[in-house]
Amino acid sequence: VRERPAVAPPVDIYESESEYLVVADVPGATERDVKVDVDGGELTLEAGRHLEHKGEALSWEFDPVDYRRTFRIPKTIDTGKITAELRHGVLTLHLPKSEDVKPRSISVKAG
Repeated sequence: VRERPAVAPPVDIYESESEYLVVADVPGATERDVKVDVDGGELTLEAGRHLEHKGEALSWEFDPVDYRRTFRIPKTIDTGKITAELRHGVLTLHLPKSEDVKPRSISVKAG
């Protein structure tokens, strides 16, 4: 029996005017294996790759693995509106900025 390794998945982070986008590579993870938590200004993502083998393994290169990554997030994130989706082994997190920190234009009226 092989020991189950824990690894930090590769992550890209993007910023737009309205949100931060976190894209994490978690190959082999399924929706039930993914957990995303926000607590005390930290965002933690966890996922796992569980493999089921049929028959005797003649060669074994894909191990079960646990993914874990934690980030500090700004106070400007509206944590109640964070969403996550998993598609083809890529976890995408949308971290919307609070309305009061988004850029906006102020209209000027002539008096």
